[in-house]
Amino acid sequence: MGKAMQSGSNSIFETAPENNGLGIRLTRANGAQAFIYHWHDAVEILYGLKGCTTVGVVDRPYSLSEGDILIIGPGESHCLFPADCQAERLVLMFEPSELFGNAVFLKDRSCFSGIERHSSGWNPLTRQKIYQTCMTVEQEYSDRLPGWQQQIAGQLMLMASAVIREIPKTSDSADMQIDDSLRRVLSYLSEHYLEPVTLKDCAAALGFNPSYLSGMFSLRTGAPFHRYLLNLRLKKAEWLLVSEEMPISEVALQSGFLSDKTFYRMFREQYGLSPGDYRKTHHRTTNRNDNKNK
Repeated sequence: MGKAMQSGSNSIFETAPENNGLGIRLTRANGAQAFIYHWHDAVEILYGLKGCTTVGVVDRPYSLSEGDILIIGPGESHCLFPADCQAERLVLMFEPSELFGNAVFLKDRSCFSGIERHSSGWNPLTRQKIYQTCMTVEQEYSDRLPGWQQQIAGQLMLMASAVIREIPKTSDSADMQIDDSLRRVLSYLSEHYLEPVTLKDCAAALGFNPSYLSGMFSLRTGAPFHRYLLNLRLKKAEWLLVSEEMPISEVALQSGFLSDKTFYRMFREQYGLSPGDYRKTHHRTTNRNDNKNK
């Protein structure tokens, strides 16, 4: 699996940028919309609109409060932790290959990597430039007046220029090497998490020493291997509960749990509700929203 960003059939990953000629995706998300560790080829820019969201990038957590900006470069493993549902963020994603398609700009494709990601480390004027660019892109994306694609492309190039000239650079080749190892592990787990896989299985399949894998994984993700694997399965179960009408025992099986008892216990610990109550609560919320839109 080359990219860990998927759409449609699985809610634990983000959806890919739209096929709109620019390779961009722009949306507003709330604190209830969290994502497990993953990576993709797109640049992802988050702007805090309300409340606070915690974002993990590689092995570091960042707080995204109102007015904060966070730039996640292509291929950087990251996750968004659950937050207050009132928290809100703007999410702008675009493919560098689309932005820097001209041969003159090929050398700039990596400009969003190896930088000070969080706006707290930027000059205030730079932060204001990036903020204004995000707001202009959102307006153009929403209105879609004649020339909107050209406007967005121009704004993104202005943003890239500010990043190249003004945002402090950071580089750690050792970090990148370790992150490549993490990507291999995350890719393996995304393909096999519904199977009875163990840390030893993963280590053997990828050629790692189990002790090294355990330590590296905890360091880079902030979670033990078994906890991350459990979260993958619980997110799958959550999606099945609200998207399918299958019996809960079948949800447990299709989420990688070999025991209904274990599934019920782990689900309640994670969500504070039984799987059945979680399904009912979500359906009630969905129905209320549907009624408002009628």
